[in-house]
Amino acid sequence: MPSGSAVIRYAGKRGVSWRIKYRDASGQQIMETLGRSPEWTRRKSEAALRHRLADVEREGFTRPRPLDFATFADAWLDEYPEARGLKHSTRRGYEIILDLHLKPALGRHRLAEIDVEAIERFVVAKRRAGLSPATVNRALNVLSLVLNAAIRRGLLRVNAVSLIDRPRELRRRWRILSPVEVRRVEAEFSTLIEETGTERDRDDLIVTRRLFVLHMGTALRRGEAAGLRWRSVFLADPSGPVLRVEETWVRHRTETPKSDAGRRTISLGEKVAAELWDHRQWSQYRAEDDYVLPNPRTGRPLDANRYGEVLRLALRRAGIEENIRPSHELRHSSITNAAAAGTSPEALMSRAGHSSYATTRRYIDLAGERFRAEADRLEDRLWGGAVEKAGRNSDAEGADSEPESAEVSGGAGI
Repeated sequence: MPSGSAVIRYAGKRGVSWRIKYRDASGQQIMETLGRSPEWTRRKSEAALRHRLADVEREGFTRPRPLDFATFADAWLDEYPEARGLKHSTRRGYEIILDLHLKPALGRHRLAEIDVEAIERFVVAKRRAGLSPATVNRALNVLSLVLNAAIRRGLLRVNAVSLIDRPRELRRRWRILSPVEVRRVEAEFSTLIEETGTERDRDDLIVTRRLFVLHMGTALRRGEAAGLRWRSVFLADPSGPVLRVEETWVRHRTETPKSDAGRRTISLGEKVAAELWDHRQWSQYRAEDDYVLPNPRTGRPLDANRYGEVLRLALRRAGIEENIRPSHELRHSSITNAAAAGTSPEALMSRAGHSSYATTRRYIDLAGERFRAEADRLEDRLWGGAVEKAGRNSDAEGADSEPESAEVSGGAGI
């Protein structure tokens, strides 16, 4: 082993750590900290030193200039999204996480200092500040991407994000609207439109009501509904009315769909098609390039906050007091009700714009669905319909008076 090379065991206040000492290709003496016991041992450190000396001999390795995390992260953000062909909205999401969470906490750390202990302190601080496990984990995902880039450039040996215990995310309990509740909300929209005293509020109610019907009838994502243009809606198609998801509105700009599966064609039922037909006659924005359900005064996509404000008013009037995410919860409700109605898995997956049914399953909550038709079909198969169905209302009696409890529950979600 070359003169001046050594493995050093250092016993500090925080425990035993292991270091290696060697000269790089420029002749500079380098002291490199590998990590702490028990992850690092003398044997593992000696192997690391041999690899480093081989790098010096074969590749002329010289120790790179120490970089702090903020400097490296900024350079990564300038290059990584463009090199990977990521959407503007994705890059903007990375930028927000770096600026709000990672750089304030870790920005002055040298890359080698971002170890398990530093990351665990970050997680604890963010949880104490009230951030949800999901938000913390998204920040850790971005941190991991940055540290992996540092490893590829020889600036770091280990990505410590992979070594920590992440915050556990509880399964979200979605508030699924039952068919009875959907009809009740729509009725309240009509009442509100009749009662409103201003043209602005009436117009916003009309647009929000039709957005509500569109979300429930198609399970579109918020950006897909906001970015839908008339050129992608075909109400007179000979095979039946359809719309095509070709654009989405994300972070105040037009983007392509979220994934290849997101670019899809959705068949429209009679009610949704009729609502869109009526809206095109009513709206002043009806050209092919106009948005279908925009702000009625500007033609731009309706502000999400305004949409949420008006929708929650109708929900409260319908007796639904829970805090509902205006578009995403409607998407869950639409997919769940479609599943309860017997839509095939393939059709559900395609309609939702998912690339796998495993993803679609996470959107479905059938906790309150009693599957009465399936029970009847099983008995018919086993016993040929001979079993007396005592206490059952006739089809004619139940057609218009089915109790809410027999429909999709508005309770627990996934």
